[in-house]
Amino acid sequence: MRLTRRQFVVTGLAAGTVVAGGVLVATGPTQPAYVWRGAALGGEARVSLYGADQDAARAALESVAREIERLEEIFSLYRPASEISRLNRDGRIAKPSMDLADVLRSAVGWRERTHGAFDPTVQPLWQDAAEGKPADPDHIALAGSPIQISGDVIALQPGASVTLNGIAQGRIADRVTEILAAHGFTDVVIDAGELRLPGTNRRAVGIPAAKTAVSVAGVAIATSEPKTLVFDTKTFRHHLIDPRTGESPRHWLSLSVFAPTAEMADALSTAFAVLPHAAVADLVASIDGVAVIGADAKDRIRRMGDLRFAGSEGAV
Repeated sequence: MRLTRRQFVVTGLAAGTVVAGGVLVATGPTQPAYVWRGAALGGEARVSLYGADQDAARAALESVAREIERLEEIFSLYRPASEISRLNRDGRIAKPSMDLADVLRSAVGWRERTHGAFDPTVQPLWQDAAEGKPADPDHIALAGSPIQISGDVIALQPGASVTLNGIAQGRIADRVTEILAAHGFTDVVIDAGELRLPGTNRRAVGIPAAKTAVSVAGVAIATSEPKTLVFDTKTFRHHLIDPRTGESPRHWLSLSVFAPTAEMADALSTAFAVLPHAAVADLVASIDGVAVIGADAKDRIRRMGDLRFAGSEGAV
């Protein structure tokens, strides 16, 4: 049976496991009572509830489905009529939603914090790569261009376009967390492209870089892997693009970020994926509540930050 945004199912998952976005979430002896599956920004989304009765689960998951649909109409590049699609087409949008303005402000903030490694104006360079074209020098020059953001208008520089796929998925996961909490659900697992485990019950999460699982609770996790989407196998040009050069770096094979919110984890995993490990270590040291587990280009495991957030004692 195909699951729609309005449906959820009682699951009988073997050994109490949930596969979320390629990451294995081992839930231990307790299986989720209800699981909703749908899509968010072009990828699969999944919400698992524990200890729920049917009526409460239905009300909560219907609210979740409505909110994801609403946010898709704002952030999705796959929908021609979405706010971000209209912004990119016209170069400006009047009376933008508070959500679009807020996430764009956050994106610009992370651009400044990561010295341009994370940048919403990377979209033209991403399109060059997707179409098999070399990075256009004009598109490189547009990266980092100012964005006018107010309650009345959002406007881009001529020729610029934006993507929020490196931060909006995290915002969706965080918003779903808020909705479920309002319905009384805190023992949940949320995967909207990024993983959010807001409860206090620890769960084992498989981390691709370390080829092992960590036991975590009350954390968000975002993983970036170049091999997920490779545009050119000969040059290994992939979807993680340094906005400052237009190139796809090979610093990491896989990198997972642990942070208090999925939005933060999402933005940082996108930025860190295009930076060498020394630069990542410097940034992690400057941001509270963040840990990183990654496999560098030589498949050496690197752990950084306060590893208590990644299920380990102490800090490195």
